[in-house]
Amino acid sequence: MAKREISVIDYAVRQEEHGVSFYTKAAEKFRGTELAGLFMKLAKEEAKHLRELMDIQAAALRKGVEECFRDVEVDAYLDAVIREGLLPGGDQAAQHLDQVKTVEDACRIAMQAEKNAVLLYTELAKRSKDKGQKKILEAMIREEKAHMAKIAGMRADIDPLYAAERFGKLC
Repeated sequence: MAKREISVIDYAVRQEEHGVSFYTKAAEKFRGTELAGLFMKLAKEEAKHLRELMDIQAAALRKGVEECFRDVEVDAYLDAVIREGLLPGGDQAAQHLDQVKTVEDACRIAMQAEKNAVLLYTELAKRSKDKGQKKILEAMIREEKAHMAKIAGMRADIDPLYAAERFGKLC
């Protein structure tokens, strides 16, 4: 039973690894644009999240999962978030980016991944018993939301129709 919750943390660790890979490759693909700078910044922030999740994982293994999480079962909602995935990793990231033809495509993929990260970390924070871990997860949620805002702002700067749709006016 406890193994399932650790597997959720394992999954979150892998997804942050994928995020670092995806954003790094996206920055390379859009080299010379403002978007490249944003993607490199996001890659660095995802690397920070990766370290934080690895610390949570180590503590859960050291203390025992039941001491860290209220509910060790993976319910249907959390399972759906996990199955939806965040970002493609490794070779899949490169293959996925090969299919990305526009900045809008890259922003759309990144936005969906950040939304799913918010859902996953919100669920983990709700289940966390450990106040320190909960605080880290809540900070990660705020950072993922900030990533969404940065991506939306960058896309609005590049795509006037998106700006009009999103903000009700042309920027």
